[in-house]
Amino acid sequence: MRLQAFLIIFAIFVGACSGITVSQDYDTEADFSALRTFAWKLDPEAKPDAQSEMSPLVATRVRNAIERELGAKGITLDASSPDFLIDYNLKVESKISSSNVGTTIGFGTGGYHHVGGVVISTAPDIRQYDEGTLYIDFYMSENDRLVWRGISSQVIDKHEAPDRVTEQINLNVQKILEQFPPKDRGAG
Repeated sequence: MRLQAFLIIFAIFVGACSGITVSQDYDTEADFSALRTFAWKLDPEAKPDAQSEMSPLVATRVRNAIERELGAKGITLDASSPDFLIDYNLKVESKISSSNVGTTIGFGTGGYHHVGGVVISTAPDIRQYDEGTLYIDFYMSENDRLVWRGISSQVIDKHEAPDRVTEQINLNVQKILEQFPPKDRGAG
């Protein structure tokens, strides 16, 4: 019974680890209700910096997702006279997690004139993984002042199929922009 409980808790923990974590920070003095049109801060065709994990294919997916999510909020792309500018970036970091105890269970069967057995051992569990962090920044167009930043972090697989990458980008952008405009003007 304890083993079943452990396996259920482990499955819940692993499932929770694969989720998306989002946060935001913003200028509490900014009037977000005045932001109805946007443009891209940098040329969408510009080459990403060397620190970015953003390929042109991923950049296009991010831009499309941002345009779609903001469009659903009534905020449109207007390169000629935008209320604010948008910039975005993706960073991928290799991380290591560990737990004090990991459990390994082995089962064996006996051969001719031998006895089978079960082996249970415990040892530290160390795991390496990649975490992607997507940043979306909003700047006032008249003075280039940062007024809002949304961030999402998620464990990622760099070798996902293109449709899976698109799905994950869409979900991350959706989760980030659910926070915009800020609801609680007193907390950041």
